[in-house]
Amino acid sequence: MESFFRQNSWEGGLSDSDITGIEGSFSESVGLDIHSTPRVLKVNQKLTKNSGDTGSTKVNDFCEYSINSSDGNTYWFGDTGYIYKRTSAGVWSTVYDTTEIFGAAEFNGYFYWATATALNEMIITGNWTTDVNSVAGWPKTLDTASFHPMIQQGLYLFIGNNRKIASVDDVGTFTAQGTPDVTLDLLPITYSIKCLARFGIDLLVGTYNVSNNQICVISRWDCASPSYISYDDIPELSINAFMPVENIMFAQCGTAGNIYYYDGSELNLYKTIKGDYLNKTMTVHPGSARTFGGLSMFGVSNVSSNPCLLGVYSLGHHDKNYPIVINLEYVISPNKTSSIEVGAMTTVSQYLFVAWKDGTTYGVDVIDYANKYSGAYFKTLAIGGNRNLRKDFKEFFLAYKSKPANTGFTLYYDKNYAGTFTDAITLIDQTDFNKLRSQQVIEAGTTQYKIGFTVSTNSAPQLEEFGVTWNEQALL
Repeated sequence: MESFFRQNSWEGGLSDSDITGIEGSFSESVGLDIHSTPRVLKVNQKLTKNSGDTGSTKVNDFCEYSINSSDGNTYWFGDTGYIYKRTSAGVWSTVYDTTEIFGAAEFNGYFYWATATALNEMIITGNWTTDVNSVAGWPKTLDTASFHPMIQQGLYLFIGNNRKIASVDDVGTFTAQGTPDVTLDLLPITYSIKCLARFGIDLLVGTYNVSNNQICVISRWDCASPSYISYDDIPELSINAFMPVENIMFAQCGTAGNIYYYDGSELNLYKTIKGDYLNKTMTVHPGSARTFGGLSMFGVSNVSSNPCLLGVYSLGHHDKNYPIVINLEYVISPNKTSSIEVGAMTTVSQYLFVAWKDGTTYGVDVIDYANKYSGAYFKTLAIGGNRNLRKDFKEFFLAYKSKPANTGFTLYYDKNYAGTFTDAITLIDQTDFNKLRSQQVIEAGTTQYKIGFTVSTNSAPQLEEFGVTWNEQALL
């Protein structure tokens, strides 16, 4: 009996496991564009280091927050206290050195950034040597916390202030708890604010549990009442980052890759980043989420033992007719998907910037429109059929939309969940049919395939379809 596997839909994103997932999903997908042209799988652009390597142009710590400023420059805030400026011409410099920074924003003509216990300010047109905290009464005291996220909503800049929400209004008045017009209730003592997001005219507040218990809370505030509109407890250590997709708010929570969606009062589990989370942990830093190209981008970072592939993931879809899925879009410039952290992200025009940490090396990348990513690949789901039958996998094909000069595909297979993907299948190019094929025979109970994309500078092949044929017969 002959059976056939065929995949010609690529919009399913990461699967739930090596064995099952929605239509068009992958066991792994790295550096591939699954959204821009339905039914065509493309290679994404690479990320190239943009920050300098020497002197004041070098990034010397991990930038967890950034500002795309109205003065035309971008500013990057490091975890040991350095503040960097990148001009619109691409020139990097170190402009200030303080202590560890836990949040930053621009509001009403001023830069604001927080250390563990203080909110600092400087007028945007000021001098970093003479004008930091030059306004009388600054800096302002904050409650000690590991995160002081900031976001503008209406006429206020709101700042996470441990169990409180502080504010700066449009005339520069600082209020440590609430606004000049209202004192907001404290959050329960076991919670501290980690991230903030706009939700219509309201404010969403994500927390972490300071006692390391596996429960945290999301709160919603209308920015005018003395109490929160709603609370919802979820069984996670923290709400790490908010990620809007069109009119839906998602959040990455906890250390096991879980992504939730917010229904207006509660968080509900939506997807999990595929990985092995048995005594292994990851996170998304609060400043490592940004909308780019119609997708919500978020950086996945290692905490311990590399439970999943690390890099810049997307959450989104082509349009309303396709599911909202997860995909690993970009790999940082050191070309590593393990033992790294992804920090602040920002966009300038059509460019995405990404900060990263690789051991004791740091940098900021930019999307490189002159080069495709050379390490792009995907792995199919496992193909097994009836396990009570012997199987000879005997014919393979890849149908492509285009294959420019010096580009192509490599096809590897894995037998019976060995996880090696070291054996290549020899492919013959049938150019009259835009197809690569092979009739190599593989005897196995189950097989899985890895397809790599060979690029040439800014040229890359585009895949339409992958297929496998096999024979089944009774076991002897």
